[in-house]
Amino acid sequence: MRKQPSLQVVVGSILIVVANLCLGAEFVRDPTRPYTARELSATAAPRFVVNAIIISPERRVAIVNGRRVSVGDSIGNATVIAIEKEKMVLELDGKRITTGLHDGASRQ
Repeated sequence: MRKQPSLQVVVGSILIVVANLCLGAEFVRDPTRPYTARELSATAAPRFVVNAIIISPERRVAIVNGRRVSVGDSIGNATVIAIEKEKMVLELDGKRITTGLHDGASRQ
């Protein structure tokens, strides 16, 4: 005759699984997913993530926070001043901000 697990063991096991799923999902973020507006506004200072820089003889384009921008375009309250091989320069509230390609970003 096979003994069945007690109700306490079953409930305890379910609680452990649910707790792991809830807590684990909170801390794991998909690095390939662009930041949402809520995630970007949650920080005190604006965050500019340069995902890729593409330079050709005709134009210079950067992918910032998952959005394509060129020199003169705006990203929130910032304006793109320059796009170079490994970095881009933004102007925000009269200050220049230089941000580079992050690890794993595309260089073309």
